[in-house]
Order: sequence, then C-alpha cells, then structure tokens
Amino acid sequence: MKKRKKNINTHPLVDPEQLRRHLMDSSKPGITNRIEFADDIIDLHMDQLQTGKGEIPATDILFHQLEEFERSLDKAMAAGKLEMRVIHGLGKGKLKAEIYKILEKHPGVRSYTNDYHSRYGFGSTLIQFN
Repeated sequence: MKKRKKNINTHPLVDPEQLRRHLMDSSKPGITNRIEFADDIIDLHMDQLQTGKGEIPATDILFHQLEEFERSLDKAMAAGKLEMRVIHGLGKGKLKAEIYKILEKHPGVRSYTNDYHSRYGFGSTLIQFN
C-alpha cells in the first residue's frame, strides 16, 4: 500500500500579524485603544467643569460632578497613571463623601488620602492606583 503525501500548505490561511493587529484594533489607522493623555489633577468645582451650555439646576450639580469624576478616574487608569488628585473643595462634604463611596468599591484604587496640600488645603484627595 502506498503512503500518501500530506499536502502541507506553506502559507497560512490567516496572517498572524494581521490577526494580532485586528484584535488589538490597530488595523484601523487613527484608531487605538490606548489613552495617550489624562490629567493628573481634576477640579470638580462647577465653574471649572465644561458641562454643556446654560445653567445647571442646583439639584443636578452633584450628579454632574460625580459623572466627571468617574470619567476622569477611568481615563487616568486607562492611561496607566499611578496617581491622580481630585479637587472637591471643603463645603459641606457631600461631594467628598460620594467620591469616597466610589473609591471604596473601585477595584483599581489602591489607596486615597485627604492630606493637606499647600495649594488646595484639605479640599483635595490624592488617589493611588494598583
């Protein structure tokens, strides 16, 4: 009985490099999944936030501040930052309390401290990431 030679295709059906680029989403020019820039300091005072046009009702201010905080937190972590400072001010402490609730549950946060800062006093918190 004769042995059949296997037909070995020397050219793969899928280019491994092209597959890698496709999976990493770099096959599309100008589109990447990396964040190149993120702020080290985010100021959550409403006059510093760019939240659309017009006046924001007082009842919605905390919501907008927390939304901006979470967006900045995710962006800093995606950019590979080791730490970031959030300026929440002193006030009545509502914003700071809500920020701390988020930080307690966030898996990417190693620690956060409200130490005195020469520029912001006790109105800011330093967040360190894993």
